[in-house]
Amino acid sequence: MDRGFPYGQYEGFTPSPVAMYRPANVMGYHGPTFALGVAHVDTIDVTQAQYFIPEIWANSALEILRSRIVMTPRVYSDSDVAAFSVGDVLHIPYPGTIAASAKTAGTAYTLAQPTGETEVQVSLDKYYAVSFIVEDIVRAQANQDLIRNYSSAAAVALAEQIETDGFTTASAATNSIGTYGTDLDFADLLNAWKTMTDNKAPTGERFMAVSTKDIISVVGDSAIQNWASFSRGGAVTTSPENLGAVAGFDELLVSQLVPVTAGTPNETNNIAWRRDGLICAFRGLPEPPAGSGAVGANVRDAASGVVLRSVLAYDATYGGVRVTLEALYGWKILREEKLLLVKS
Repeated sequence: MDRGFPYGQYEGFTPSPVAMYRPANVMGYHGPTFALGVAHVDTIDVTQAQYFIPEIWANSALEILRSRIVMTPRVYSDSDVAAFSVGDVLHIPYPGTIAASAKTAGTAYTLAQPTGETEVQVSLDKYYAVSFIVEDIVRAQANQDLIRNYSSAAAVALAEQIETDGFTTASAATNSIGTYGTDLDFADLLNAWKTMTDNKAPTGERFMAVSTKDIISVVGDSAIQNWASFSRGGAVTTSPENLGAVAGFDELLVSQLVPVTAGTPNETNNIAWRRDGLICAFRGLPEPPAGSGAVGANVRDAASGVVLRSVLAYDATYGGVRVTLEALYGWKILREEKLLLVKS
């Protein structure tokens, strides 16, 4: 685009067309800056920014994704940014249970023999990605709102897929309570607690995720209403998502992704679990080869264990930088006695 700067001599040197017509940067600079023998432009271009752009996009997406998931951060996590491939199988040892033995003076210790010791194989069979084009990558990278807007759309899509896969895996639980077609109430929560306790699932780190229709039913139960009136000043009636610890569960969570099978009646599969009843394993993906024109990074979220890879590469077809956010992971049931299907 002609900005009225003719080619020619500028203080002792001849600038090239590239040097003369640099893009404006985010600080409002709109023209070239010349010095004796050297052209200076105070603009961060893609080449200069390539080493930190991928991490910025991945971290922004992880921040948003973390707020959209309820099951993933509350299960056993095994994650690593090391590069793996789709279909790889992880071999994760499970110690089983160990019994205590009596010890008397002058006798040797009795070595414990684990019962139920096994190896859990988790297949990294879930690989999902979201790609989009950003035409002005430098301006977008410098504008946190733009990054957040792009990352939000990608993170929501990935979060829903990861959570859906988790609920689908958990729905295969062999232990269950409740009746399809009947909304949950406080008695069902107590029944779920009793069943898990009878199955010798340890107390603590127990969670339940229920559908939106069931949380409304639970909140409307007179037993919950009375409890809320005395212990929380009735606040639960205006914020169903803030039930917190109730009926022996550390948290009663709400998710619109709880599986529902259409029928007569509809079959809603709410899930109760202990943290070590399920595992979600994440691994990184290979970074782009050097010289390929693409840059990438694997970033792990310490709070949830989720690992995302972000890759940036110029796309000549669309005239912009293609940003890809992707995840490689796998779900597996670890212990049936620590998992419960709560039908409604």
